[in-house]
Amino acid sequence: MKTRILIAAAALATLAACTMTQVSGPSQEISFQVAGHSAMTRANTDYKDGYSGVPFGAFAWFKGDDPADNANFMVNQQVAYESAGNRWIPSGTTYYWPKSGKLDFICYSPYTADGSAAPKPAITETGISYPAWNVEANRGVDVMYADKVSGLSGNANTYYYNGVPTLFHHALARVSFQIKAAYLEKTASTGDKTRWEITVNSIQLQGIRTTGTLALTLNTDGTWKKPDSNVWTNDGSNTSFNLDVSGLTQLTTSLQNLDSNIMVLPQALNEGQGVTLNVTIKTYRDQNDGTGEKLILTETAIDVPALLSSAALPAWGINQNITYKFILTPSTGDTDDPTVITFDPAVAGWEQVTVNTEIKL
Repeated sequence: MKTRILIAAAALATLAACTMTQVSGPSQEISFQVAGHSAMTRANTDYKDGYSGVPFGAFAWFKGDDPADNANFMVNQQVAYESAGNRWIPSGTTYYWPKSGKLDFICYSPYTADGSAAPKPAITETGISYPAWNVEANRGVDVMYADKVSGLSGNANTYYYNGVPTLFHHALARVSFQIKAAYLEKTASTGDKTRWEITVNSIQLQGIRTTGTLALTLNTDGTWKKPDSNVWTNDGSNTSFNLDVSGLTQLTTSLQNLDSNIMVLPQALNEGQGVTLNVTIKTYRDQNDGTGEKLILTETAIDVPALLSSAALPAWGINQNITYKFILTPSTGDTDDPTVITFDPAVAGWEQVTVNTEIKL
């Protein structure tokens, strides 16, 4: 098993202190400069690559030169992509940069309207709290939160667009699966050869936690403090589900892909989360006596269970992209060294019987 899984250039209008005369530059519309954070490469990517049709929500707070002027500026404002201008702008309304003071921003994805049945994070200037989120009910939804940006006074170019720098991070974990056989034939020192054929009938994941909450608090350096365990607080709800094996061929020693990029709740894997492979194994033997290979055994629909945790992978963590490689051995023993059948002979002691009897001749 392996673990895999803005801008503050000020182009503000200015005030000239000439007698009764105001000199102003053109009003500058607020737009957003959106990027995502790849769990695979830990590099920034264009949010539009994969999320062009996914609006996000924005909160903004005005910080005046006089603190008495502080005010909410955007409250759960939907932001969407405008292809004509190749930009991300508030939907259905237009905001302009204030002439004085600064703006702070926090964004989340995907956007959820107020009053919607879907859970929406509670966002304050210092925290993001996700209410009970069920990954089964919201299958495939990539929950993300952006870094807080503070003290902005205008649009600039930091990532891929001209606007407020908005760098998203994944709040869930993502898992993918591959499978292969550890080996499919062995030739003994005696010259006889054993060969196996493995067919996968089903693969089921069990005990996967589905529902949890997450609270993020702001560090002094402006980054988000995640839980020490790097997982959500789950409520114990769990499910079992099957991976798609319809495209699998008979196993070889090369990896074949199963389901990939499944969004899962970040969770510790010490609560019995497991996997069961149901397989059929055919065993062939060539006695090296000139009679050729013969099918000697068919093990039909046998269950092969395993836990999803390991010393190297105790949890599915926030923003982690994880790939499991199922390596199936057709015989008992180590991955590359099947257990040879040997014998342990012993002789039971004689049973001593003393009988008083008469034999008449």
